[in-house]
Amino acid sequence: MSTLLGEIGTVEWGRRTRGILGRGERARFVAAVVLTTSKALPRLLASRAGLRGSGPDPSRLTPPDTPFAREVVDACAELEPTVIEHSYRSYVFARALGEVEGLECDEEALFAATMLHDIAFPEMETLSDRCFAVAGAETAAQVLDGSPLPEATRHDVLDAITLHLNPKVSAERGAVQHLAHDGILVDVLGLRGWELDDAGIRRTFERHPRHGFTVRAEPLLRVHARRVHGCRAGALFSAGFGPALKTGPWRALDRAG
Repeated sequence: MSTLLGEIGTVEWGRRTRGILGRGERARFVAAVVLTTSKALPRLLASRAGLRGSGPDPSRLTPPDTPFAREVVDACAELEPTVIEHSYRSYVFARALGEVEGLECDEEALFAATMLHDIAFPEMETLSDRCFAVAGAETAAQVLDGSPLPEATRHDVLDAITLHLNPKVSAERGAVQHLAHDGILVDVLGLRGWELDDAGIRRTFERHPRHGFTVRAEPLLRVHARRVHGCRAGALFSAGFGPALKTGPWRALDRAG
C-alpha cells in the first residue's frame, strides 16, 4: 500500500500540489482505496449485522488537560458541534487503538491532530483551489506556532491532518499520523471498530453525540469534490466511498440523529 501511495497526502506533497492529484497519482490513489475497501468490507458488514469484537474501552479515555490542549479546543470554538464531537471521538478511538497496538505517541500531538483535522470544514463549500485537508493544515500551523511541541512533532501533526483523507496510513509513517488516521476512520466508517469494546463505543457516542455526522458531512464533501477538480475527495467517491459510508455500522445512528 505504501508503494502505491508514495508521498501522496503528506504535508510536503500538499504544499507542493495544493492537494491536487496528478493523473498517475489519481490512478494509484483509487487503486489503494479499492484495495483497502475490499479487504475491510466483510468485517464492516459483520459489524453492521451486530457481530462486533472486544478490546479497550474508549469511553474511559479523556483528552489531555494542559494549556496547549485548551488552546487547541479554543481554536475549534467556531466549528459546529457535529465536527467538534467527531474530533473528540476520533481522539479517544485513536488512543484506544494505540493500546491495541501497544503504540505510544505524544498525547498533546495526537489531540491536536484529531481536533484540528477538520478545522477547514466550514470552507468546504467555498474552497476552489486546494484540498480542504491542506487548507486545514495551513490553519493548524498557525495554532501550532509558539506551541510547546518540538518542531518535528508539529510536523507530525500537520502530516496527520493532510494524510487523514488517505485510505491507509501505516505506523511506519509515524505514530501520530497512523493513530489519528485510524481513529478518524473508526468514527467515519467503523473501520477497526471491531477491535474496541462495543459498549465503550456506545458510551463514547453518548458522551460525544454523533449529530448525524456522516449524513451531514457527505453532501458537503461531495460539493468539495466537485469544486476542487482532482482532489482526493473526488477520487474517494469515484472509488466507492459513498456506498462504504452507507455500509458502515453507524449510518443508522446518523440517520436517526
